[in-house]
Amino acid sequence: MRRRPKMGVVANDVTVTEPDRGPSPASGSAVLHPYAAYHVSGGLDLEALRTAWRAAAGDGAAVDGPSADEECGEEELCARWAARPFAEGDAPARLHIARRGPRAHLLLLVASHSGAWDGPSGPLPAALSNAYLAVTTGGRPPTAPAPQTPRAPGSEESSATASGQVLPADRNRPHLPSHAGSTVAFGWSPDLGFRTARLAEAEGVTAAAVVLAGFRALVQRYAGQDDGTPATAFRELLHTTPAPAPGPCRIEGADAVFVHEERPGLRIPGAEVRRLSVHNGTAAADLTLVLQDTAPSVTGYLEYREALFEPASARRMLDQLAVLLTAATTDPDTPVGALPLDDDRHRDHALRASDRRASGGDMTRPVHASVRRHAEHGGVAVSFGGTRTSYAELTADAARVASALTAAGAGHGSPVAVRMQPGARRIAVLLGVLEAGAHLAWFAPDGAGERHRSMLSDLRPACLVLDGDPQEDPLALWYAGEPGATLLDASSVLGPRPAAGPDATTAAGPGLADLAYVAFTSGSTGRPKGIAQSHAALGQFAGWMGERFAMGPGARVAQWVSPEHDPALAEVFATLVAGGTLCPVPERVRVNPDKLVPWLVQERITHLQTVPSFARDLLGVITASDPGDRPGTLGHLLLMGEALPGELVDGLRAALPRTRLINLYGPTETIAATWHEITGPVTGPAPIGYPLPGRQVLVVDADDRPSPAGVTGELVIRSPYVTPGYLAVEGGPDHSALFAPLAGLAPDGDRWYRTGDLARVRFDGALEFRGRKDFQVKLFGNRLELTEIEAALNRDPSVLECAVLPHVNGQGLVTRLAVYVVPQGEGREDVRADIRAWRSHLRGQFGPLALPAVFTRLTSRLPRNAAGKVDRSRLTR
Repeated sequence: MRRRPKMGVVANDVTVTEPDRGPSPASGSAVLHPYAAYHVSGGLDLEALRTAWRAAAGDGAAVDGPSADEECGEEELCARWAARPFAEGDAPARLHIARRGPRAHLLLLVASHSGAWDGPSGPLPAALSNAYLAVTTGGRPPTAPAPQTPRAPGSEESSATASGQVLPADRNRPHLPSHAGSTVAFGWSPDLGFRTARLAEAEGVTAAAVVLAGFRALVQRYAGQDDGTPATAFRELLHTTPAPAPGPCRIEGADAVFVHEERPGLRIPGAEVRRLSVHNGTAAADLTLVLQDTAPSVTGYLEYREALFEPASARRMLDQLAVLLTAATTDPDTPVGALPLDDDRHRDHALRASDRRASGGDMTRPVHASVRRHAEHGGVAVSFGGTRTSYAELTADAARVASALTAAGAGHGSPVAVRMQPGARRIAVLLGVLEAGAHLAWFAPDGAGERHRSMLSDLRPACLVLDGDPQEDPLALWYAGEPGATLLDASSVLGPRPAAGPDATTAAGPGLADLAYVAFTSGSTGRPKGIAQSHAALGQFAGWMGERFAMGPGARVAQWVSPEHDPALAEVFATLVAGGTLCPVPERVRVNPDKLVPWLVQERITHLQTVPSFARDLLGVITASDPGDRPGTLGHLLLMGEALPGELVDGLRAALPRTRLINLYGPTETIAATWHEITGPVTGPAPIGYPLPGRQVLVVDADDRPSPAGVTGELVIRSPYVTPGYLAVEGGPDHSALFAPLAGLAPDGDRWYRTGDLARVRFDGALEFRGRKDFQVKLFGNRLELTEIEAALNRDPSVLECAVLPHVNGQGLVTRLAVYVVPQGEGREDVRADIRAWRSHLRGQFGPLALPAVFTRLTSRLPRNAAGKVDRSRLTR
């Protein structure tokens, strides 16, 4: 059993999560520029224009041009002008002029900041129009206002969110500020323009106010705010939304902005003025919706940060806004949370894509029957400690175990516990239990605490199979004293092989609906739950896994996952069903990355399944090794059990360029649910991908409605392979709500499982894991995702690993956070210096609001459970 980590010095009051002002641009940066571009045809008095410009923008306002005709297009030329930065000492506004023909000119008005754009006479285009009219008619132009002091860089930025990236971005926010931006234009149908105008007139607001309320509703749906907004009628939201101001309108809860561009802007008597759609390649917010016209059609563009969004995602968000506005203007009393975001085409496609039950394949035999088919081919089934066990030898040993179990009364329908050291004997016993018609529970060979005793008490096995003297096993000694306990020493059964062993095929085998195994949850909180699974479920997944990942002849698959955790059974039987060679990892090697990497090389391992946090440790050893000492034969690395960070993916791809990287997701209740092969660079967490065959995976809201793309909800799985239930425990909780079918979807006999995991469907159709409902907490009204804090802190090079836990008071409210950090190496000599550095790192990631938290620097690794996940309960003991 692992020792409890020693605790270091603690420090209070660390910044962790609250809104920041976003990445701050440098003073004079083009991201702060308000600007407008025009094509002017007809008479234009350039001298009068210069005079009017100085009157409108100030005597020091700069005039550039007129320049000669240039080869590039009008929009491109204006975009170049608008992107030119303002240096210290420059005038706060510039007018650019270019000739485009005998009586045609381009004009671009640009200011260094909004204070220089909006003056007492209005925005610069309007002020210039009035001044030009006065100059050309012999009047006196108004006196230009005194130049305003520019605001501090970043003060015009909108607030980022408290819980990280709540908008449905394609990538996580980059570590370094990025203001590169682009736009997608939209022009919705005249029918929507008519509906918008009609609702505006009926409610006594402007059409722009209706569009603003729709954008606010869309952003809040993405943000998943639980402040009552989803239950608010759109009509009510419309009346609580401030009227669009001349400048940017901030959308609460996300870094999103609404801008209503008034038209016309510039007026030149005797000339035709046409405004140009120009973008200078920057974005001041994650999303900015610019509304240009509302009649007869609603038109404008969506500006987005290129570091976060793809153009296709921006277009999809505009489509969703149009669908939302259509529904809201049709029935404004619809609650915001019930307004559709996807049209029928997208909804139908999403439902079809979520359902792969028909492709699950027809199961005809349990896994042990499939393994027997390889006995006649002479392949190596298990390689361990220099000993190679053939399929014929393995199945013969399994037959002997089945006979011994049957003789001991552990036959059809009986639970059998297996607690043995790694090796071929252990694998033969697993097969033998299934051959006997019993169902197995696989226990780790070490550990004899209360958790293991409670698991045995709940299972009540007909037999406990050991490999040696039970006097040497404390758990076996304890169990031997229980009423009706039967122990079987596998070494006495699997002695020298006889010339001919029992024919296991003559006995009536279990049916596909019969139980194959019971796996216990990790038990990180509360009492472990025993989760039963059928032969059909195990056979279907093992068959798919072995075929999909080429685990057949020639493959050498590491059996790394600890017993008790069901992926261990998956990797064992996927290999044996496919006909590959299983290579159990010695216990002294399994959790030591310095030993495991050389073992992978020595054993020529082709497949390894592990958790991302341990893969991170392996990556450190691999990158520090010479190229010849790296596991070059590793063709598949399967990662499961935890969110998979993009930084880890990129590191693994660089260190193991010929290795396929697979991200697997799924609860024990369904064995697995989704998978995703990573074939390129990843920014942010890797998606969990698409449903496995035999499963339907949906994301739903609190009312069981499928969540639209981009909106976070709970993952729910429908499948014939959902567990038939948990082991009955006297006085245990009622879990029936976890298996309740979704309302509104027709029953078809398959079972449902509500995972408690949060996810969203990305705009490309892949599923993205968003944490757990029980890992989201509210602290002083701010919703926090604890795993996002951990991911941010793990990006600090001085951090080896970390965990964040909430502290709850007697009223059930979270009052502070506990942050446990394991440093790289031994850390700084001054513990407080480490803590200050980590606090500063989190402040840079999440913002300046201090929340009550305590840092603890640990001097040993985080405690982990049998599944390899952090055992948070042991951190608080």
